[in-house]
Amino acid sequence: MYFPNLVSTLAVGLTFKSLMHPSQGLINTVLNFFDIVGPDWLGNADLAIFSVALVDVWKGVGVATVIYIAGILSIPSEYNEALLVDGGNAWHKFRYITIPLSRGSMNSVIILSFIGGLRSFDLIMTMTKGGPGFSTSLISYTIYVLYANSLYGLSTAGNVILFIIIGILAFPLYKYLTKTEVHL
Repeated sequence: MYFPNLVSTLAVGLTFKSLMHPSQGLINTVLNFFDIVGPDWLGNADLAIFSVALVDVWKGVGVATVIYIAGILSIPSEYNEALLVDGGNAWHKFRYITIPLSRGSMNSVIILSFIGGLRSFDLIMTMTKGGPGFSTSLISYTIYVLYANSLYGLSTAGNVILFIIIGILAFPLYKYLTKTEVHL
């Protein structure tokens, strides 16, 4: 489960780029075996960003799982014992103890994923290079292109804008999510 996080993002991007190749990729080959015509995962402007996002989610599942497990294991056993004394079952334990008391872990995963998604660069670089057209050219990739073209002032301004955007969006999201958090 944690393995995707151990592998370099560059390796993951190159692997999925070859897996998602429209004619020679393993994904479309398997789909063709079942008489399903597979799309051009990275060449279709409407589908490319979702393909990259799917790979990014796959890569991040390990970290999210570790955070969730840590949150669930940090719940004191006294709550479960009290629930059993009151006649609760597994559903009650999940609904009234596990979900509310692991909300902090859930909030951490949401915030980290949100910020990571806004600054995503490496998968876009290895899988699509911002294409087709500009469909996967997020702000972080645009900053890289500006820097690569020796437009250092614009790339620095882009980094400042990205920092401000992340701050403007992440802090209210954090405040909203922590309003419903249960504190032990």
